[in-house]
Amino acid sequence: MGQAINIASKILLVPLFLLAWGADIYGEWLLLSSMVAYLALTEMGSQLYIVNRMTQAYAQRNNDEFRKILHTGLALFLIIPVAVFIIFVTVIFFFNPATFLHINQTSHGTVVLVLAILAFQIVVSLPQSILLRVYFAVEMLPRGVMLINFMQLMNLLFLAGGLWRRWGMVPIAILQLIPYGLLASVALWDLNRKFPQFKILSLRDADFSFGLSFINPSLHFFLVQLGQAFSLQGTVLVVGMVTGPIQVVLFSTMRTIVNLIRSCLDQLSHAAWPEMTRLDAQADIDKFLVLFRVILRSALMASVIFITIFHFFGGFIYHFWLRKTVPFDQPVMDLFLIYMAQFIFWLTCSHPLQATNRHHTLSKMLFAASILTIALAYLGGRHLGLPGIVLGMIIGDLVLPFWVVPYLLRGYHACFSFKFFATEMVPYIGSLVILATIPWLALIVFPLLLGWWLKAVPVGILDLGRLRVFK
Repeated sequence: MGQAINIASKILLVPLFLLAWGADIYGEWLLLSSMVAYLALTEMGSQLYIVNRMTQAYAQRNNDEFRKILHTGLALFLIIPVAVFIIFVTVIFFFNPATFLHINQTSHGTVVLVLAILAFQIVVSLPQSILLRVYFAVEMLPRGVMLINFMQLMNLLFLAGGLWRRWGMVPIAILQLIPYGLLASVALWDLNRKFPQFKILSLRDADFSFGLSFINPSLHFFLVQLGQAFSLQGTVLVVGMVTGPIQVVLFSTMRTIVNLIRSCLDQLSHAAWPEMTRLDAQADIDKFLVLFRVILRSALMASVIFITIFHFFGGFIYHFWLRKTVPFDQPVMDLFLIYMAQFIFWLTCSHPLQATNRHHTLSKMLFAASILTIALAYLGGRHLGLPGIVLGMIIGDLVLPFWVVPYLLRGYHACFSFKFFATEMVPYIGSLVILATIPWLALIVFPLLLGWWLKAVPVGILDLGRLRVFK
């Protein structure tokens, strides 16, 4: 449900933004949103750590410990975001961010107001996220997921309605904020009613010296989040600084297409995480290898199908989606497809490391890779424009994660050898090269790929979204 709403938002809202505002204003909105997105990093990766601690305390029926963790987390996520918000608003008031972002269509006053509203959304969303994660910790996952889905649906409906009425940036920013405030209020009321022993409204058990102990265990999660923020939002800001708002729209919409297949494949990998964790705990490497091979081949095969479709029919799909409001650039699309081809490989290889809590070196490497990617994207953009930015992203991934992630997986177990990865990658790369150069061989290539995939599939695998490997 949540994934369907997320995909629907990406597909439906972009044409509405372009219809309401045009490519120039929408590009400037994307730049402002990307700039504010960094404020979410003020949680420093501690949310995952806090929910793990709450889950442990609840499992032990230690209400005093649970209350202390919850109150401390909420207090931190109320005070720190507010302080950061005040500093951020002060800075943007005196230093015009429109100057280095090449924002020309939107006035300075509107830019400051929109940034302030979007930043206040972060202030609300961080404590709200802690409240929602309480449901996960107290074994009420379906209720928490339902509330998150409801918020996403409200956000989609509110934004779609406002854009259909062609409201401006400020009303749209307010509409985007409302679901966060409503859901936080509902979750606070519901949890206080169901769990009065937690005394959520008082926060009297908050202990800031205890909160300092959250920092060190959270840093590895923080590095992963920071790397993702640099890769996602940093490249948007680079496009805005080097090329301008129109190219930001082109870049973001093409990357949205690529991210759709990533979102779908992530569902497969995430469904397998608990099973990989279980097999690792049982030291059952044979079944672990079988499971990972199925996931990897599924991801690579889906990637081949997607890349083939968008290489040959991407222009038609893109124009149909955006009603020709944004010009299509086939070379840029092809570069994005190349980027996706290698990205899907190493991203899938990273999931076993995260599922087995061997992500410490991975997090540091991904952070370094994100910095390198931003630098290469900037240099490429300065010399080659938008194609150079995407080319810089490709080179950044090939320099580090493309080979380091499999190497780290090799460190987990010797079965993930060079021979293993060569066996998986040769059919993948060969299929892409053949389909790109001799497309009429598709009728031969795809059945061969299907057979290659079926060889990895054990007797039974899928049971209502949970992967299980059988003998």
